[in-house]
Amino acid sequence: MIVKTILKTKARGAGVVTTSPQASITEAARLLASHRIGAVIAVTEEGGIAGILSERDIVRGLAQSDGICTGAKVAELMTANVQTCREDDSVEALMKTMTDRRIRHLPVMDGAGRLTGMVTIGDLVKSRLDEMDMEVDNLRNYVSASH
Repeated sequence: MIVKTILKTKARGAGVVTTSPQASITEAARLLASHRIGAVIAVTEEGGIAGILSERDIVRGLAQSDGICTGAKVAELMTANVQTCREDDSVEALMKTMTDRRIRHLPVMDGAGRLTGMVTIGDLVKSRLDEMDMEVDNLRNYVSASH
């Protein structure tokens, strides 16, 4: 399965929640909470990816600043060097990337370099489980038809 297929089946679709790098951490935390997501993409005024801010980034910021980072800007806590993927990347390749880099979210870019969505480790695991269920069903049907 490829990423584009996963984006089509997600409950939220291919939509991705974004914020400004100049937004406050409090604003970003509210976005995460209201959308029930674990990361938000910080985009430039031109629409390019400036960084990604995850719940983990916020927790690290809180731990390092004795809880006073809520007035900080997204740009101060986000990861600026963002690993992305393409719509035609395979689930297996992305699972390896996420495991190797210890990340849980990957912004998805189309062929023109535009942000088209976000996949999470949960999306990839669900996709693999669905594929495995289908394989088991096919094997059961094959065995049943053979007898």
